[in-house]
Amino acid sequence: MRGQIRSAFCDLMFEEVGELCGPKYHPDSTGDYRRAGSEQGETFQVRSNKFCGLTRIRAKIMRTVELNLLRSIPFIFLLLQSVLLSADEIEKVSLHPATDMQWADLFVWKGFSHPEAALVLCPGCNGSGEGLIHQPVWQRFAKKHKLGLVGLSFASDTLLLMNGRGYYYASKGSGDLLLDGIRKIYGKRIPLLLYGISGGAHFTARFVEWKPDQVVAWCAYSAGWWDEPKQAKKNPPGIIACGDYDERYGASLIYFKQGRALGKSWLWVSLPQTGHGYSGVLEDFVRKYFAAVLNEKPGEGQWVDVDLRKMVSPEEADRNRSVTGWLPDARLDEDWRKIHEP
Repeated sequence: MRGQIRSAFCDLMFEEVGELCGPKYHPDSTGDYRRAGSEQGETFQVRSNKFCGLTRIRAKIMRTVELNLLRSIPFIFLLLQSVLLSADEIEKVSLHPATDMQWADLFVWKGFSHPEAALVLCPGCNGSGEGLIHQPVWQRFAKKHKLGLVGLSFASDTLLLMNGRGYYYASKGSGDLLLDGIRKIYGKRIPLLLYGISGGAHFTARFVEWKPDQVVAWCAYSAGWWDEPKQAKKNPPGIIACGDYDERYGASLIYFKQGRALGKSWLWVSLPQTGHGYSGVLEDFVRKYFAAVLNEKPGEGQWVDVDLRKMVSPEEADRNRSVTGWLPDARLDEDWRKIHEP
């Protein structure tokens, strides 16, 4: 329980950065902003190749952050202009919260009105997915693959979440809310792709376990604790990922191995020298993985050894399930090996 409490508070701190400053400033091992917290700290600046102190979020009322790369007035003007223009394309759909939920909103990008599937982006604990669907890279991906694009914004009391209640647990009401919201937005129930980060990974993994027939593909990145997976008639392909500096790493790896023991077509991604934070390199890979699933043709998939980072035959994968994973396209092997270090 102590670990779950620490994990929940870390998730909240992690999400606070995005609420105040936007997704750009989420802690990310590949960027300039690497840690969330309430004190000043030292961070490594990739562009200047040196360590320096950065002011961090101290309290919501103070709203202090070092805008390290936004000192140019023209750049700020163009950024604000871009945000205002894209805001016209985002619609908020408010739903009646289920039991043990504080609010339930969905943010919808209106770039593609009649999709055959929807991509749902699920942020950290009690966070808003609005910022995620504002990102042009996700909008371009959705448009290219003719997907709806939805940002989840569900919330519950953290003590409930740590005790098996609230929106993390899709079978207890939040999953139905998402499905009802999708039907309300698009006029029918359509298949889903889900990408969940931190608290969003909790919801994503449990939604897939609850309604696997509704899911095309998914990725759960860095949940603090997991429910043991169950066997199902349909097992949609998915990614379980975690940074190797993240205390959630062990629980995430165990969950992956449990799923593979049941024969699920899952992939393990171990991000090197990465703590708890957004990962641009993982998101790039997730988009390629989702694209491969959407475009899948018989015979294109490939089994890999997640310890040795090499391709293996289906027979070997079946004999050694706990150390093997599945790629929907053999051409993803190089991309996967670039970001995965066991």
